[in-house]
Amino acid sequence: MRYHREFEIAYVGLKNGVHTYNYEIGKPFFELIGAEAEDLEAVNVQVTVTLDKHPNFFALKFDINGSVDVACDRCGEIFTLPLWDEFDLIVKLRDHTMEDEDETEDDGDIVFLSKNETVIDLSEWIYEFILLSIPMQRIHPDDAEGNTTCNKDNLALLDKMSQQQAEEDEEAAKEQQKNNIWKGLDAFKNNNNQN
Repeated sequence: MRYHREFEIAYVGLKNGVHTYNYEIGKPFFELIGAEAEDLEAVNVQVTVTLDKHPNFFALKFDINGSVDVACDRCGEIFTLPLWDEFDLIVKLRDHTMEDEDETEDDGDIVFLSKNETVIDLSEWIYEFILLSIPMQRIHPDDAEGNTTCNKDNLALLDKMSQQQAEEDEEAAKEQQKNNIWKGLDAFKNNNNQN
């Protein structure tokens, strides 16, 4: 991935304590960092990063808020999917010479950074956390009465196609049963059982 300076924080000069950074993320962000986002029609996400600096580690909190336009998995129509999520991450500073693998191996919520580094790049984490905020199944939300808001014409067409496929499958099963080459063996089987 490529990165951009606006997502880099020069933490060396920061005082210990809480620092807040706000980012407006749109579709160009994905192009900027070299990531693919073809399934996202539009992106309008606000990311607030709170960095709580301590002498040997940082506590990062990513607040994701906004929306993306995606295709509905049920009816195929584009709709606006609201996003809201938050993620916590600990960045521990370690000596460059430290060789203990157990202590330097990255964990899901803990990342290690060399004390020789001077900046921390947030772009990859912002990208990952936005993607984690998008549900795997993207379906129009139900209305107040609990009815689907999917495109009715598309659902009717899908239902019709499903019924046609079921009829074709049933017809193919009947045809296969009628042309079964082993059908004559049933008579021998019945004769054997009677003897």
